[in-house]
Amino acid sequence: MKKVFCFGIICLALLFINSCTSITTTPYFYTSNANANFEMLGEIIYESTDRFGYIELLRAARRLYPDCDYVIDIMIDRRDTTITFFGLKNSDTTWIMRGTAIKYKR
Repeated sequence: MKKVFCFGIICLALLFINSCTSITTTPYFYTSNANANFEMLGEIIYESTDRFGYIELLRAARRLYPDCDYVIDIMIDRRDTTITFFGLKNSDTTWIMRGTAIKYKR
C-alpha cells in the first residue's frame, strides 16, 4: 500500500511539473510579418445603446480612417447602467465594440 501511495505522489508531482511548463514561441504580430498583405491603421472603439454590429463598427472605422477596408480582432463588451430615483429604476445597456482597422495592400 505504501509503494502505491509513493508511486501516486510521484506521478502527481510529475504531472504538476509538466503542466506548469509550456512550449512558447514568439507571438505573431501583424506588423512584424514582411509578407503581410495589409497595413494596420489603428484601434477603433464604437459605443451604442440601440444598434450594434459589424457594419456600424466598420462605418465608425471608415469615419476615422477613410481608406479602411476591414476591422479585425473585434471584442464586444456590455455595460449596464441602472439609475434609481425615488424608487423608480431606469436601466440602460451600452454595447462597446473594439477592433483594429486594416487596409489591404494592393
